[in-house]
Amino acid sequence: MKAGKKIWKYFENIIFIGSFGYIAYAWYNGLFQYILQTFQGKGFIEDFTKPMKTKEYYITFLSVVALFISVFTVWEIFLLVLEGFRKYKADKGIAKAVSIFKYVAKCFKAIFLAAMISEFLPKLIMIDIFWKIQPLFNNLSLFKINFAWYSWIYAYLVWELSTWVWHYSTHRVRILWCLHSPHHSPEDLTMTTAWVHFFAEGYYTAFVQWFILALLGVQPKMLLAIMSIEVTWGTFIHAGERSLKTGRLGFLKHLIITPSHHRVHHAKNPLYMDTNFCTFLPFWDWMFGTLQPLRDEVKIEYGITRKIDITSFTDFYFGEIRLLFNDVRNEKIFKNKLLYLIKPPGWLPESTEHTAATVRGNFLKENPQLDNTSRRWLIRKRKIQKPAESSLATG
Repeated sequence: MKAGKKIWKYFENIIFIGSFGYIAYAWYNGLFQYILQTFQGKGFIEDFTKPMKTKEYYITFLSVVALFISVFTVWEIFLLVLEGFRKYKADKGIAKAVSIFKYVAKCFKAIFLAAMISEFLPKLIMIDIFWKIQPLFNNLSLFKINFAWYSWIYAYLVWELSTWVWHYSTHRVRILWCLHSPHHSPEDLTMTTAWVHFFAEGYYTAFVQWFILALLGVQPKMLLAIMSIEVTWGTFIHAGERSLKTGRLGFLKHLIITPSHHRVHHAKNPLYMDTNFCTFLPFWDWMFGTLQPLRDEVKIEYGITRKIDITSFTDFYFGEIRLLFNDVRNEKIFKNKLLYLIKPPGWLPESTEHTAATVRGNFLKENPQLDNTSRRWLIRKRKIQKPAESSLATG
């Protein structure tokens, strides 16, 4: 058994070396070619100016952000490799190469292998599925909105609502968490983390989003622009501390989801569990009480709460599925077997103490000073005003 695991790990390492070389070369070469085309009057210059002529300003904005993301992703990969060289500069020869490889593999191995799975499965599986199931929901609409400017704001808020619903449910329903957990497994955050998704998760997210979007009247023609913002900004907010130290983006932290918000989302600290589910606008997080800013006094710890072998792709990608299978198989009562599937991660028939809601709730009871948010403040203020108003009325 041990020999088999060792052979499998060697196999994983060989595939990782190949995938790392392939993806890194593609990124660096693609960026170099794009910069070269820019100096020739095409590339970024064309992507920036052409949409402005047709007044598609959002495409111009996305071109800037996309270039920014590409540069940052390449920069983050370079910085981590450089970190490895500096960390083991005293080592010599083969020992140095092995140490650097292990250091880089700890961060990137599972990420790059997951990216390769997506590479060899149908391209953009989520978007492909998203558009293929769209006709099924055409007749669900309660109404249809027009294309006025305020309709675009409405459409984006509905999109964010659909994002919040699927994202929240993948954290609170265990069988869905099995699909989403690989995205949260990395113990270091870089923009490459945005590549990591269990391939089947897209089927669920597409179904939920189309149902909500169609029901609430969003026009399918609006979604290409909206999804462009989602994918672009959704990648950018995975920027880690190496490239953006605080990630708060100044005053923007009060208006939009920033990298600091998403770092909180990827943290396993009790304060940060199951928070910040939106991608660009924090409206629904604020409304539903899941918005959590980064607190300087609570240093982020990335990853998931169970012990995981981050260098094992099978544990990284399939570990939660294996654990759920074992729990269901070992449970004697049929009702509890079903509850294991739909209850939150950490739920046990005899206890909820290990669920994120309970762990976070207990932490905030012990640290009430960390529970001061604008939403809590408004709720408390309203509760104080109501008794005051009623006493004036009876007086």
